[in-house]
Amino acid sequence: MLSPCVRAVKVLLLAVVLSLLTVAGTVARELTVVVDQPSFTPIVVRVPPLSGPAEVSRELSAVLRNDLRLHLIFRVLTEPPLGRTSVQEYLISGRVEALRPRLRLYLELRDLFEDRPLLRRLFTGPPAAGRFMIHRFVDQAVRAMAGFPGVSYSQVAFVRRTPGGDELCLMHFDHYNLRVLYRAPIILSPRFSPDGRRLVFVSYEGGRPVVRTMDLVSGSVRTLSAYPGLNASPVWHPDGKRLVVTLSKDGSPDLYLVDLSGRILRRLTQGEGLNTGGSFSPDGHYLAFVSDRSGSPQIYVYDFLTGGTRRLTFSGRYNVSPVWSPRGDRIIFSGLRRGRFILFSVDPGGGNPLAISGEGSFEEPRVAPDGMYVLARGRGPRGEGLYLFLVNGAVRELYLSGRIVGLDWGRLPQ
Repeated sequence: MLSPCVRAVKVLLLAVVLSLLTVAGTVARELTVVVDQPSFTPIVVRVPPLSGPAEVSRELSAVLRNDLRLHLIFRVLTEPPLGRTSVQEYLISGRVEALRPRLRLYLELRDLFEDRPLLRRLFTGPPAAGRFMIHRFVDQAVRAMAGFPGVSYSQVAFVRRTPGGDELCLMHFDHYNLRVLYRAPIILSPRFSPDGRRLVFVSYEGGRPVVRTMDLVSGSVRTLSAYPGLNASPVWHPDGKRLVVTLSKDGSPDLYLVDLSGRILRRLTQGEGLNTGGSFSPDGHYLAFVSDRSGSPQIYVYDFLTGGTRRLTFSGRYNVSPVWSPRGDRIIFSGLRRGRFILFSVDPGGGNPLAISGEGSFEEPRVAPDGMYVLARGRGPRGEGLYLFLVNGAVRELYLSGRIVGLDWGRLPQ
């Protein structure tokens, strides 16, 4: 029988490893979600320079084009149209007025094929808010052109491994305002609260792991869970008032529901193998988690209404890192196949998982707030870093280079 110390080390290593649908062809303005047809035709959108004061209009035009390109589904052209087109194209135009101390921004999305406006917005605010005005407009324009909301108004947290230790970093989805929030020898599992105002993460300091929370507005950090043994894999409940954490204080590593003070509300698993957290369903009724109770890590679903547990994955001997789509229709996870990690998508009811990542090896997927994109860390054709995928894998791009060991994707605070 393993001693508590040895068992805690084994569980921590497993926790480190464990931390270690679809867009089809376009028809007019709508992208049809079909999980077994991973292909699409890029949407052509023309974005000539915005009119107005040169420096401001040039900067905001660049933000606008970059936001669209990051969505992977657009072919962005900078030339204005010559006239009405016989093919489906869109035009985004606008003007900037710098009225000290305010900024006024007018933007319009136009369907060139039908020769009619689809979206018109007027924004006013301080000059520093200009790029957020663009993000808001782009997310609405993506919905008008593609049928689902955009993700420009979102943020990404990630852990960067350096020779001096780990750095918990935060930036806007367009790579703006990158900053280091916290440093420690080991940092794992950063997770945004549902409102995007807090981060929970695991910090390995002083010889043991502790779960901490950070207020992203004030920067204050406090300890959520520091029980003897393992404190790992925090998972926010959709209500933002509770979390599930993995604790080994009672011997075996199990899942516990806790409040924001770290007080235990409920024990969810009872010593059946090593159990570690994953992701809640959007309604909060179910939790996808990882357990090796069958002999190897597999994904299970815990039912909060009945207290029952069912196994979700049966294909492959190593499946980890489940994340529930905010749309509620898919669970994305990483599975080890022939020496490399592949991203899969599966219906929450089970069935045959669909591979979405293709060439390369990718772990710890995180689904965008709109449910149509996936970020994952790993190594692909363009090297190591974070890769951005359409949720069916039809398109992918290297999003951020570097050695990344943890990540999350959430909304910007309102």
